Amino acid sequence: MKHRIRVIALAAAALCAAAIGLTAQAPPGSDPWAGIWLADAEGLPTGTMTLATDTGTLGGPIVLDIVRRDGGLPHGIAREPHVLVHPRVDGDKLSFDVRMEGRDGSVKVASFVVMLLSDGKASLHCVNCGPEAPVVEMAKNP
Repeated sequence: MKHRIRVIALAAAALCAAAIGLTAQAPPGSDPWAGIWLADAEGLPTGTMTLATDTGTLGGPIVLDIVRRDGGLPHGIAREPHVLVHPRVDGDKLSFDVRMEGRDGSVKVASFVVMLLSDGKASLHCVNCGPEAPVVEMAKNP
């Protein structure tokens, strides 16, 4: 009986160890998307995107800095935090949506594409925000 309990306990311990190994996170730096990305346009901060794979899939928040050009000079007027909705990675392209609430309470879904350009560099573009939506440079915070 003691032997049987010992065998069951060892088997349970082995299963737990295997389960922990299967759920362990990938080593840092193994996902080129994971990290803190800083957006910049004309030298002005325009957003921060923080990506991680803690849940097993890539996701996280993005904070968009709203920039106006009153008087010709760009300046920040607001910061809007959002959650990436349905993030999708296809090679060097990350696509996701963001729900944005208008001043009138209406909700708009903005679709973004981020393209990896080189090690630690990317570009961010809202593809359905109109023809004046800029392509913004991003750099991964080391």
